[in-house]
Amino acid sequence: MQVLIADDDVSFRTFIRRVLNKEFRGSVVGEAVDGFEAVRKAENLKPDLVLMDMDLPRLNGLEATRRVKESLPDTVVVMFGTLDGATYREAAAHSGADGFMAKTAPIAQILSKIREWSMPKPADGKREQTE
Repeated sequence: MQVLIADDDVSFRTFIRRVLNKEFRGSVVGEAVDGFEAVRKAENLKPDLVLMDMDLPRLNGLEATRRVKESLPDTVVVMFGTLDGATYREAAAHSGADGFMAKTAPIAQILSKIREWSMPKPADGKREQTE
């Protein structure tokens, strides 16, 4: 499992990288600090999973997700936001994200969802949108 982390908060990127390296059999292949860089790195690195901040500078995470899913439809994109709620989950789903998590969720829940999203898609090709 190759992972790209797209977030302008260096503390969050560092935290997620450490957790994934310790707890998850995945490899962080790249990091991006804005939406344009996220799209470019996703297209070049072709990760299995992109962890995308909703509020990226220059090109927001919603538009970056749309572009990644257009060029790499099988790449799983999970959007993270500082705020949670139905509006944010719906916006993430509308952009093509496979899931949404609040950055404030407990790390055990984040890891559980990353494991779930890294599994092959169900026969119907749809994953359950999670909160």
